[in-house]
Amino acid sequence: MRTISFVKMHGIGNDFVLIDNRYTDIKLSTDDIIYMGNRHTGIGFDQLLFLSQSDIADCDAAYQFFNPDGTQAEQCGNGQRCLSLYLHQQNPHKTSFKLSGLAGIVSSEILTNMQVRVNMGPMKSYHVKEANNQKCYELDFGNPHLVTCVDDVDGCDLESMNKEYTGQYSKGINFEVVQVVSTQEIRIRVHERGTGETLACGSGACAAAFALMQTGDLTSKVKVVLSGGKLMVEYNLEENEIYLTGPAQSVFTGEIIL
Repeated sequence: MRTISFVKMHGIGNDFVLIDNRYTDIKLSTDDIIYMGNRHTGIGFDQLLFLSQSDIADCDAAYQFFNPDGTQAEQCGNGQRCLSLYLHQQNPHKTSFKLSGLAGIVSSEILTNMQVRVNMGPMKSYHVKEANNQKCYELDFGNPHLVTCVDDVDGCDLESMNKEYTGQYSKGINFEVVQVVSTQEIRIRVHERGTGETLACGSGACAAAFALMQTGDLTSKVKVVLSGGKLMVEYNLEENEIYLTGPAQSVFTGEIIL
């Protein structure tokens, strides 16, 4: 048996277990991750955040994200903010960070009032398509997203809609339903691949906002309201980069026996 230390964190209700493996040699199997992700018999999380040493000289660490079913996710905006806050708490004099991983190098900055601003980089691809006989937007943001607009996000049966809209994706896809409130505000709900509906999703907020910025429905700076709270998404056209700002919070530290 092994005893592994962790930190429980969240970004507007999107909750994480963070394991810092920079100075240890922890190896987790798929079964280990599934066990930890169980909210009844393990710890419970929307995603596991795994930090390790980066092979890139100017990066502070390397990131990996794992879903509760043990599959790996490429990107997580709320997770990036939590990782940045954790590194800041380890070294309070440092307020900017670079992390490397599957979605590339991600830069972040600690602001006031527990707010973290993350440069999520460029949108890798954007396509208008039809799914379930409805207009949708398919985006690659390091991880895949499918976005569709609805009149009332609260009135949606998100679980059923996810099955109807994403069944053609054999490897799964993150699914967002979006309600436009104004040119500067949207409301969304997110069904995350490998997790299910979550209170928040940072990359989903970026994908939804970017899709509707391209149609002219939104300005380049948008408030995104999710079930767990609010995020700000900005698109810098000159840099072709998307910035995500929102809170992050450490909740408790603990140990789990595997």
